[in-house]
Amino acid sequence: MKGDFSRYTFRPKKRYTGVYLQQGRVMVDADFNEQVDITRNRITTGTKDLVGLCGGPIDNAGFEVKVENGIIKIGPGRYYVDGILCAKDEEEDFGGQEMDLPGAIQPTLPDSGIYLAYLDVWQHHVTALEDPVIREVALGGPDTTTRTRAVNQVKLMKVGDVGDASINCVEVCPACDPSSGEVAGKLRAMVTEE
Repeated sequence: MKGDFSRYTFRPKKRYTGVYLQQGRVMVDADFNEQVDITRNRITTGTKDLVGLCGGPIDNAGFEVKVENGIIKIGPGRYYVDGILCAKDEEEDFGGQEMDLPGAIQPTLPDSGIYLAYLDVWQHHVTALEDPVIREVALGGPDTTTRTRAVNQVKLMKVGDVGDASINCVEVCPACDPSSGEVAGKLRAMVTEE
């Protein structure tokens, strides 16, 4: 556990929609943290209901993967995975994902082959050890809170060799099978050097 928390009180099955402070009562971290969890749950659930398991806005869908001069590039924009907002402010090289992928693998094209590019997403708990700005300088520097941030890493997985016509999405990613009920979309993509 990275933080010093008294307890976790959030229980989705209770369907609470808010936490209200009462005058003259002691305020504890669990109440504030439960409100954060209620709000996050509401936002991610609503987003999944509207967008589905994954998707992006028509006019600003992000994380386009392309190759320019032998360098893999990741495009800017927004994308949602399991209700979590993933955002990239500007185009960057695959190997330059330092904020979200420290020590990324080589930025140039890997060995020849057929690759699946995917977006790996999770919530990362950040403390003052990782981000010193969190420390409260007015109090002499102690950490008063922690943060969470959505980490999004574009990764590549080799799924076959060049010219291998037997590759299909269902074999590579069983969850991509429309009959699994998880994903209804279909995609056939190919990267060519510009």
